[in-house]
Amino acid sequence: MKKKWTMLAATTAMAALITGCGSSGDDSKGNTSEKQTTAEEKVIQDQLGRDVTVPGKVERIAVGGILPYFSTWYVATNSTKEVVGLHPNAYNAAENSILSEISPDILKADTSFIKNGEVNVEELMKVNPQLYFEKAQDQKSINKLEDAGVSVVALNPMDAAAAEPLATFNSWLELTGEITGTTERTDKFLEKGQAVQAELDKKLDGIKDKDKPRALILYQHSDKSIMVGGKNFFSNQWLNATGAYDIAAEEVTGTKEVNMEQIYKWNPDIIYITNFSTTQPEDLTNNTVKGQDWSQVSAVQEGNVYKIPLGIYRWFPPSGDAPLMLKWMAQKNHPELFDYDMKDEITDYYSEFYDYDVTEEQVENILHPSSEAAKQ
Repeated sequence: MKKKWTMLAATTAMAALITGCGSSGDDSKGNTSEKQTTAEEKVIQDQLGRDVTVPGKVERIAVGGILPYFSTWYVATNSTKEVVGLHPNAYNAAENSILSEISPDILKADTSFIKNGEVNVEELMKVNPQLYFEKAQDQKSINKLEDAGVSVVALNPMDAAAAEPLATFNSWLELTGEITGTTERTDKFLEKGQAVQAELDKKLDGIKDKDKPRALILYQHSDKSIMVGGKNFFSNQWLNATGAYDIAAEEVTGTKEVNMEQIYKWNPDIIYITNFSTTQPEDLTNNTVKGQDWSQVSAVQEGNVYKIPLGIYRWFPPSGDAPLMLKWMAQKNHPELFDYDMKDEITDYYSEFYDYDVTEEQVENILHPSSEAAKQ
């Protein structure tokens, strides 16, 4: 069945990373629940508002530039055996994550269909996916794949208007549950995320901006470039949700490359480093980054530089570990308010939601991920 375009969304702030709320479709079509379905196929609406026909039973998917999505599939279905194709960057994160131990089928995914950052249709056809998941802003890839007869589900990297960081993950999770019919795990995760955010909101209520730590998230960093996140980006959402003041949001929308002079001007109290960078906290605290002097920055002087954890996926973008990310960051921002034992939190969470008993070593690896996970 040929897919119908009902509207075109344009979001640029997160196109390089990853989702948000879906768009409403053509009124004549109604909502998805009213669309005709059979045992062999059904029609869902993706986050570009398009009608997409999907198999009644999905057994083979490929994931392109919407890098974290494979972990969302796992959360919804408790399986990765259906993931037959994966972007090399996402594969590297999976290979260096605990998901490769919980669900080793993810390591069987093929990565050869991405060539020089673009989809190679001929190679993709070799893995024969029933569905291909791509970020909504990559219109070039979507058009190319559809012209080749590949069914594409478009996902929004982020809803810029969403104030809390679970919105993107939740929207992907709900759509995946709709595709697969697996809603039990989906509902459980949504309830947990909402409960944790409410718990944080209660304790953070009334704290004024002047009393919040001034925080900065290094999205990508090397001795050649300093890329930070600001407004309309997950950086801002995480910091707002966990009681920090996002100093980059004063001047940055989305992501922006800055120099050390700007860092000195901001002089953050806390610095977070994502897993999209090989940089470790000690690279800054030991001041070993060539051509950059971090010794003058307050966060470095006080030792408040942290590498964001990596569990079933990187904790910075959408992930099934999002409730843990909220607790971890809230405690870093306000240790006087939150006394979580993150080792216990991770152990309990993985047992409850993934039915997996983590070892002490695995917990340490989650909390202190290696640089290998960021290499491409």
